[in-house]
Formats: sequence, structure tokens, C-alpha cells
Amino acid sequence: MRPRTTAPKSTYAPNFNNTARMEAFYQRIELLEQEHPEVIKATAFISNPFLPVEEPVLQQYAEQVRTKFEVLKDTIHNQHNARYIDTLFQLNFDSSTVELYYPMYTKRFMLSYADIKSPNLQLKNGIKVGCSRQELLQKLMGYKLFIKETKNVVEVCDWERNSWLRFQLSKGKVTSIQYEGYID
Repeated sequence: MRPRTTAPKSTYAPNFNNTARMEAFYQRIELLEQEHPEVIKATAFISNPFLPVEEPVLQQYAEQVRTKFEVLKDTIHNQHNARYIDTLFQLNFDSSTVELYYPMYTKRFMLSYADIKSPNLQLKNGIKVGCSRQELLQKLMGYKLFIKETKNVVEVCDWERNSWLRFQLSKGKVTSIQYEGYID
């Protein structure tokens, strides 16, 4: 019987930073940037990291939460046209918050902010509170995203640096996930 051989797991050095590699990649494809499949995949992930659908609705976020939650609703004036009244929805659970912006002119839910401290809502690629640093970096490397690690924080953004994911780590495990999305 032959011994089984498995590929060694890649390990990531402390303070991982792929900025130079990503800048080189984006410079190489500059003319095709918006059409490149890797860029499309990265943009789709960073603009909506929680759900595998292009235009999510509030109910789909609520279905992903695996615990009791509440939804708060607030109205605000649209910053571009004061005649429009837009709506902010907050989905709260386990000391966590997901905020969705619903502008009157698009009638689409847009993820604007999230602060996740619970494993009861994971990202669409399986990253969740409690996963290891190794698993986190391994799953993020599947996207052409900028990844920068400092001390106990891993920050991730796309080429335009409009939307961010921040992963807080403690003892090699993800303790919280913050998301800041670009909403205009």
C-alpha cells in the first residue's frame, strides 16, 4: 500500500500584506479591469460578502441569521434629492448589527455596514466568527482583493478601496467582522 501524500498547507507569515502583488495584477490588466473575471468576482464579493445573490433583500439576510433577531427601521432624506425619503434597516442579533440602505430611487437593498460578533451569520465563502487566521487568509486568497494584516486585524478591500472588511483576531481566531460599504 502506498503512503498517502497530501499537499502541504500553506501558512501565512505574520502581518501578511499582498498589496504589492495586487497592485501589479491590477496594473497588468488595467485596460480590461471592469471586464476581467477575477475583478468581477472580487467586486461581487466585497460589495455583498454575506449573500450569494446579486440583489439581496432584507428577508434573505434574516434567513441567514441562525438565531433570534430584531429589525429596526428608520427614515432619512436622500443626500442627492431631498424630496426622496430613504430607509435604513438594522438587523440586530447576538450583539451584532447588519445595516441595509434602501434608497427610494433604486428600490434595492444595499449593504452599508455590518458589525458581526457572532458565528450566527457567516460570509458567503464560509468565513465566520470563530474561524482560524489560517482559514480566513486561505479563503480570502480566492479573490483578487487587497489583504493587509497588522497585529490582530486583517483588512480587506477591492481595487477602488470603497468597501472594506475588517477581521479582528484574538489568539489566532476571528472574534468579529466589520463591513463598511460604499453607498452613494
